[in-house]
Amino acid sequence: MAPPCHTLAVSEEHTQEPSTTDIQAGGAGPRGRESSASGLSPAGRAVRITITLVITGLVVATTLWGADDFFPFAPFKMYSHSRDLDGWAGSTRVMAVNEAGEEFALTEAATGFRRAEVEGQMSRFRDDPEMLRHLAEAYQSTNPDKPEIVAVRIVVRRYRLENGYRTGEYTDTVEVSWTREGAAA
Repeated sequence: MAPPCHTLAVSEEHTQEPSTTDIQAGGAGPRGRESSASGLSPAGRAVRITITLVITGLVVATTLWGADDFFPFAPFKMYSHSRDLDGWAGSTRVMAVNEAGEEFALTEAATGFRRAEVEGQMSRFRDDPEMLRHLAEAYQSTNPDKPEIVAVRIVVRRYRLENGYRTGEYTDTVEVSWTREGAAA
């Protein structure tokens, strides 16, 4: 067989860009930058470590001295302690009276307002009972065929507990109420 008429000679001095394997192994990366196994530069690692330390510091500080307003860097206080199994436990509900005189509970399904939202705004409702009108309006918008609401009350029922179970004893306290102007409820 005849030798090829053209040969290509590759010199040992010819350099190539390092392969991904070279970079992952800790060799010099493109353009001569040092690179670690993670692919981060020393400055990138320093930024990540600093951010991690700051977040960890915030979590520790707000866990010890924080309040619910610092969430997600602090635990919610309602989950950070246990309750006594004997005593009183409260349950908030929103009650309404319609034009027909029927009393019923205003639920999340009927208004779109969750009980926790109502409880969280309790001080605002106490300061301005007229705001309860918005719960009645929300009900009317989802139940246009039903008689209009003429009164709304936020009632807290406190149950007596023994060993964590209800005894059957309870008290109801009307925290705040609103009656539509001109309505007798």
